Formats: sequence, structure tokens, C-alpha cells
Amino acid sequence: MDRKNEITAFFGSSFAKEYLKCSDYLVRRSVTGISASCELLRETLEKCGSRESGELIDSILTMCCDLMRNTELSRALASERLAAEELTSVRADAFIKELAAKCEAAADGKCSITVKSVPEVYIRTDRGTLQFLILGFVRKQIILADGEKAELEIECEAALKTLNISVRSLRTFVDEGAFSVPDVFSEYPDEIISGLAERISASAVSGRDSLTVEIPLTGSSGTAIVEAPPAELQESFFNPFNLMLRDI
Repeated sequence: MDRKNEITAFFGSSFAKEYLKCSDYLVRRSVTGISASCELLRETLEKCGSRESGELIDSILTMCCDLMRNTELSRALASERLAAEELTSVRADAFIKELAAKCEAAADGKCSITVKSVPEVYIRTDRGTLQFLILGFVRKQIILADGEKAELEIECEAALKTLNISVRSLRTFVDEGAFSVPDVFSEYPDEIISGLAERISASAVSGRDSLTVEIPLTGSSGTAIVEAPPAELQESFFNPFNLMLRDI
């Protein structure tokens, strides 16, 4: 049995689903309590002007990202393929430009992403899952860079029924020497990316220095279904970009 089938079998088992459900609840409850306490502590420290203590709070929240990363990805992989009505229309060029900017911000100078070209088309997908999928590859490249800056580029091309997204590393890094906190998602990046793609009815091929994702266009002819945009809310600290990149 290959690694991809092993992962599929694990996340598909009833025991794994129940175990992950319980772990998900425990981690979320704990992280919610920790982050709330940190914010209250930050308010108190700001009145005292203690900068060093504020940095310690940031470190605690970053470690919470480690916990939430595994929880979010485990829940996504254990879930069934999303039904058509659960997917939304996303404008590709806006999505890719936002993703590149937020990756660079969350990575704090450890990567740069150049967006070469993205057609103004709409794709039918789940925004969060697609973000995690691409971030998985970005995370892998930053880790392989081993302290150097990872330079990537994104280019998209519309086909008959799909948008083909290509993410490439502009530099080649060796596997030896790269170090990160051990977790199953760092050990199985290609299989995780493939599993996330299947959840949104897409396909993904991840290589050493490149990632190719084929996302269905909205509608059989690629014409977008107009939907009301989601309400603008303040983005949570535990967003996909911080979860995947902040700890590196």
C-alpha cells in the first residue's frame, strides 16, 4: 500500500474520525482559552510598557498556531468531498494576488512570491481548502530553503473547463540540512496536497520544485455565477497563513 492510500485509509476509518473529532474539540477549546488569556495579559502589560513580555505573548500565540495547523488540516482531510452547493465562486486573479501578499507577510521575509499572470475568471472552490493546499507547497519550499529566502512565482492559465495554477520555486534547495518541528504534514506534503485537492474536486501534482493545481471553472462554460461577497470581518490571528507559515 503506497503512502497516499495509507493516508486515505486512516482518515476514512471510523476510529480516526472520532479520535480527530475529540482532539479537534480539545485543541480548539484550549487554544481559545490561551489566546483570550494572552490578549488580557497584553492589555495589562501595555499599561506597564513591558515590550519584552509582549514578545513572549507573541511566541505563545505562534506555538498555538502549531496546534491549530494540525487540527485544521486533519479536519479537512477527514471530511468528505465537498458537495457542489458547498463550494463558492472565487475570482481567480484577486484570490492569487491576495494569497501572494499574505504569504509574504506571514512568512516575515522568508519568501517572495511573484504573480506572473492570472486571467480574470471565476473558479468554483472552497477558499480555505485551496489556501491550505497552496500554502502546503509554500511551507515546504521555505523549510527546504533552510534559512535562505525562498523565491517563488505563480502563473495561471485558463483551459476549457479548468484554471491551471502553477507555483514554481525559482531556486533549487537540497533536502539535507533543512530542519523543522517534526509533524506528519511536513513528512507527507505531497500526499496532503493531493488529499486537499480531492476535497474540492480539483487535482494537484506536487514535485520537488513545482506545484500544479487544476481547479474547475465556474459553470460549464467558465461563466461566473454572481454571488454576494462575504461580509468583511476582522481576520482571525489563526488564519491559514499564520497557521502554515508563522512558526518557520
